[in-house]
Amino acid sequence: MGIDTVKLRSPTIDEGLADFLHNQTILKTGVDLSTGEELYSITNGQLEGSWDSRISFNVMRKDWVVGPSGRVEQVECEPYILVEASLHKVFYGQNVYGQVEDFSERCRLFVDLLGELFGLDQESLPSAHRWQVRRVDWAEVFALTPAAIAEFFRGISHCKFPRRSTKSAKYGLNAVHFPGSFTTLRIYHKGAEFKVHEVARLRKALSFYQQKQRADYLEKNNLFRGQEHGDVGDFDKWVEKKIKALQRLADNRLRSEVQVNAEKLAYDFGHFPLVSEVSDEYLKKIYDDEIFKLLREGKSEMETVRTHDQVKARLNKFYGKRSANGLFSFWLQLATRGEEVIRVEYGRSQFYVNRRRLVDAGISWLSSDVVIVANETALPRDFAPLRGNLRLCRLPVSSRSVFNQCPVEWGLLKAA
Repeated sequence: MGIDTVKLRSPTIDEGLADFLHNQTILKTGVDLSTGEELYSITNGQLEGSWDSRISFNVMRKDWVVGPSGRVEQVECEPYILVEASLHKVFYGQNVYGQVEDFSERCRLFVDLLGELFGLDQESLPSAHRWQVRRVDWAEVFALTPAAIAEFFRGISHCKFPRRSTKSAKYGLNAVHFPGSFTTLRIYHKGAEFKVHEVARLRKALSFYQQKQRADYLEKNNLFRGQEHGDVGDFDKWVEKKIKALQRLADNRLRSEVQVNAEKLAYDFGHFPLVSEVSDEYLKKIYDDEIFKLLREGKSEMETVRTHDQVKARLNKFYGKRSANGLFSFWLQLATRGEEVIRVEYGRSQFYVNRRRLVDAGISWLSSDVVIVANETALPRDFAPLRGNLRLCRLPVSSRSVFNQCPVEWGLLKAA
């Protein structure tokens, strides 16, 4: 899947450009006058969430600095641009499937697009490689049935991020959210989120696209509206068919994303990094590390085991029968009662030593086969939202797909 939301800060810009951009962004919305459909929207302010397809664009004249007293305070400064958007939705109109990789190049194309939206010459905005990165999300999507996704969230109910337990949030069998100052981890059922936040927007965008195709067909063949083959209802059916197909795909997708915040970027690089300094490999490593912290598995080269027979055999092999018996008892309690409960029943050092030994042996206590009533599970035994998992989705967006032109197409935006 790759890059999703990014937040970028430009170098200093001159006052003339700053005033021009500020005036433009007040009502910067592209609308097709014949249909009233919105093509794109640039807003002053913050995005509402990962589902928000708008571009947040602000001309700033204040910045946060460390003052003489050692406190962080806001001071006047020369103007600069602060922009935030989902690159996946900018390029493909949706983030259910498709690949957005090569961070530096995607940011360059995005900044070029901003220049096009404002009707600027190619050199008017600072080069994208000189912009600072203040946030970037790396996401992966996995193919699972709705039943398997529900079981995953039941199994993950005992997971806790170190020092994040009080901030975490769970949303039934659809999502978990673990915020932090350095990173934020979200895992959610894409189908449920897509239905609530995306369907209406995409229906409008696809309707506009289909109407544009219809108008082009009439013009090419010197026809008037109503003279083309087919019925007006056929166009509506086409739109609904596309929406339903995307909803079916989303219903069978588990999405996991790590939001890398400004504090993390500044800590790792010693400063806010430039676009040219951030690589896909850096973002992938952060994703892997954060998922491991949550699941306590994935770094072992061997297959993770969850069933009680496999766990006992693995412990015997690694630690011998005497130590294996004690660790097996510890594993049973983790699997059935959860970390939070048994943490208080073990000494601090003993708890962490035992847990580390399970992880080192490639043993998971999440979604194990130890249940009160034995039943079949829809969740594959070897699943974890790791980039090396076989259920990782790598489906690209076809060059002929409507989602390679929706919701923003360069040619349409230039003419708007």
